[in-house]
Amino acid sequence: MNTISKRLFVHLIVLLTVLSGIVGALYAYGTRAVYISEQCKTVEEAYSRLVNVDIAELCQSENAMKEKALEDEGEENSGGLLEEYESDNLKFRIRDENFELLYATNKLPKIKNNSSDHMTIEQWMTKYTENPQAGYEENENGGRVVLRGKHLREGSTYYILITETTSAINRSTSYAQKMLLLVLAVFLLLGTVSVRVLSKGIGEPVEKAARVARKIANKDFSERIEEETKYQELNELGDSINMMSQQIQDYIHDLETFNHLLQQDNARRADLEQHRKRFVNNVSHELKTPLAIISGQVELLPMISDGEKREKYCESVMEEITRMSDMINSMLQIFSVEEGLENIPMEMLDLCKVAETVCNDFTPLFARKQITLQLEAKACPEVLGNAENIRRAMNNFLMNAYRYAPVGTAVRCSVEENGAYMIYAVYNEGKPVEEKDIHKIWDSFYQGSAGSSNDSTGGTGLGLYIVKSIVAQHGGVCGVENKEKGVEFWFGIPLKTAEN
Repeated sequence: MNTISKRLFVHLIVLLTVLSGIVGALYAYGTRAVYISEQCKTVEEAYSRLVNVDIAELCQSENAMKEKALEDEGEENSGGLLEEYESDNLKFRIRDENFELLYATNKLPKIKNNSSDHMTIEQWMTKYTENPQAGYEENENGGRVVLRGKHLREGSTYYILITETTSAINRSTSYAQKMLLLVLAVFLLLGTVSVRVLSKGIGEPVEKAARVARKIANKDFSERIEEETKYQELNELGDSINMMSQQIQDYIHDLETFNHLLQQDNARRADLEQHRKRFVNNVSHELKTPLAIISGQVELLPMISDGEKREKYCESVMEEITRMSDMINSMLQIFSVEEGLENIPMEMLDLCKVAETVCNDFTPLFARKQITLQLEAKACPEVLGNAENIRRAMNNFLMNAYRYAPVGTAVRCSVEENGAYMIYAVYNEGKPVEEKDIHKIWDSFYQGSAGSSNDSTGGTGLGLYIVKSIVAQHGGVCGVENKEKGVEFWFGIPLKTAEN
């Protein structure tokens, strides 16, 4: 009973039954009542016309026409006042003051009164009034419209009875009720067929819409409502469900994307926090050595009388101070880079021009160690990056090469396109990086197996860590490769268009 087709069928049957019952009741009772009312008016009209003529003469005339009709083998009467109403199913009985019958419809003239054994003539006469009103009387034959009038004319009294039986209207009502039952059966048959077609046209699209909605609730967006129906509301419902499905699918995809990015960002922040903690621990450890040296040498200075020895101690203190200053500057660079991972302005850069500027800045420094600085770069596509940080990464590679390249050798810089990256590489002759250190040299304060705070290179162990942070900032890659006579450090920045 919960489906549309069943509900439509039941509602239609109930509607047709109620309508048929109402029509039948209206016809059976309303039509009969209207018919009786109209006949009462007709009877009263006939009485008013009858009392305005000479009743005795009228009765003689009507009896004569009736006798003539009998002699003519039942020829129909014509032309009489009473016959005009008798053709409408009215019946007349007219009696004189002695209650003798003067005229009776469908009876021979001059028939003597045949009064009832149960009622005297006086009792009958009391039923007649001078101002009669037509009314309805029930009887064993189904009832009739009756008017009993008493009329005085020229000293004579006439008793006029006008009746009209309702048998005709009763038969018509009975026929109409049977016809209504037949019409109801036809309506029910046609209604069953119609509701089947209607429910199929409405129920199937609604069931499909419900099925698609259930799939959407289960995150299954594989099905759409494509069929067009002849009902605009169902078509709009299907379009709305399709639109809702697409929007939910887009929202879910966006949420999954945002969730993935959020997880990446959380992982990056967690990793960054670990780097910061490790960095602070390393800085605390590394600063202890120069501070201890400075502290010890400063304590000894007042006790040294030899001027040359005191000068050496002062030079040593200055070296340690310079080392601490470099370390603090590197720390500031690292903090600047790591903070830049969260918010950094980017622009389209030509790495070839940036590399050329950096090499020109380092050429005088390399000349002190009689090192030749070479740049191999051609016109290359632009990349999206931060110019200051990329220049800082190039500086650290060149400073690293300056510290480890032997006197009188050559350092070669190159910028070239390699797949999806623009590669910046710095090669210098010297000792190769041990295999066990290749992945560790990018960590903060790591200076290799042979390195220490007193290493002759004077490095802080933060240069490559800064390069790695800057390259990660740009979504790039970096690495080191041992060559035949030296080492090549490189990093790659992804190629991107201005639209990206």
